[in-house]
Amino acid sequence: MVDRRDFLLGMGAGVGGSVAVLGTASMASAVVTGEVAKQESNTLYEEIITMPVDDSHCHPLTEQDAKTTPDQFLERISLAAMPAFAYFPDGVFDQWKTGDAALKHTLDKKYGIKAKMDEINYHFSESVFAKYMVKEMAGFLGCKPDIKSVIGARNERGGNYWGYIGDMFRDIKLENAMVDTGYAEGMETQGILRFEKAIKPTKVRRIYRVETIQSDLLELDISFEELETRFLQKVRAGLDGTANYGGKSYGMKSYLMPTIGVVKPLYDADVAKQSWAELKSESTYEDRQAESLAGKDLQRYLLTLAQEECLKRDMPMQYHAGDGEAPSIILRQQDPYNLEEVVRFDKDGVMRMPKIVPIHAGYPLVGQAAWLSHLYTNCYFELSIMTPFVHQGLLQRYLQVMEAVPLSKILFGSDAYHVPELYWLAGTWGKRYLSQALGVYVHNKLLTVDEALEAARMILYKNNRRLYNIDA
Repeated sequence: MVDRRDFLLGMGAGVGGSVAVLGTASMASAVVTGEVAKQESNTLYEEIITMPVDDSHCHPLTEQDAKTTPDQFLERISLAAMPAFAYFPDGVFDQWKTGDAALKHTLDKKYGIKAKMDEINYHFSESVFAKYMVKEMAGFLGCKPDIKSVIGARNERGGNYWGYIGDMFRDIKLENAMVDTGYAEGMETQGILRFEKAIKPTKVRRIYRVETIQSDLLELDISFEELETRFLQKVRAGLDGTANYGGKSYGMKSYLMPTIGVVKPLYDADVAKQSWAELKSESTYEDRQAESLAGKDLQRYLLTLAQEECLKRDMPMQYHAGDGEAPSIILRQQDPYNLEEVVRFDKDGVMRMPKIVPIHAGYPLVGQAAWLSHLYTNCYFELSIMTPFVHQGLLQRYLQVMEAVPLSKILFGSDAYHVPELYWLAGTWGKRYLSQALGVYVHNKLLTVDEALEAARMILYKNNRRLYNIDA
């Protein structure tokens, strides 16, 4: 029997799941490079690479990136440029992107747009992630491993962009994509349908975002009662019919936590009504945090209504947690522990515990998201954005997650947006480093080979299908 403390010391994991060099230098180095369990990992990888994948959180793609430049490609992927427009006053970045040379010059002189974007791209291009990505893409495209050659080869494939996307999806064996339609780059119904048709046999399973439903309603001059009625009608039409861009929904997502921090259910309509009145009044705010809290109770109430509808239908609710988008949200408000009250969903003295999925692994607060999922049986753990952006560090992170979260509750995901390479990198690196992490467990006799392979199946696709009630 392997002593737990000896095992954790050996693989360099400290108390609370954080990674620390507590073992010997050679052991720590071996874990980082995957040498501790190389034979076991390779054996597992031979089978894991053949397994299908379900992406439990991702976004639809358009054709606008079929032809690109190195700078444009890096900007579209960089989280520091997500969203780039938020660095400047409303509308300025779009004017700069679409304007003629004279307008660009004027805006650059006033706001320094090009200099700021060049600086973002420079630093991102010097990240290990970007350098590793270029080498991986070169292998897939069969070209030299430098950004110019990679983008040149990619542009050649851009003449049949959907074919290129399909090749990437087939390479990672992507079978189901749980697509959050709340970020669809302005696509209407036809754009979503085109994406769905183009990526077959991969199946799109739509996730309906609360903020998408309420955004148009909050602009209307209507009573609170009418707002509530219309909101519920839209939620039900999206969950029971085809109101989510003409398709069926498999669950919902909320983006509220980055806006308000701690998210608590609100059942009192009178409190929400007062919040609606305050939101409609002309107000000025001291800073961005004060502005973000405007209408807080109204949004809590609408979210509670939506989560009730999901609970009735045994559908999960995803919650944005961790992650970035710093120019437009407040990072300190994204701690996964802020979701404890909606995980419990207390009412009349009963914890009703709907299916809750904090997404993005809570990254960088992975330990909090993992422990929340450990303590509450209805709370799941989802790997997107950490996969693929942490790349080699996924070995340690996967070990950290599996130490706390039941294997039956870990969901593979990418949060892929803008370009298909993020889907592909997540699938490629996810399988690679999952094999290494499971290899450590097999090497230390915590799991058998059969148990490790079943764990991979659960994480890569089985858990997603069980959670979202998908037959195949």
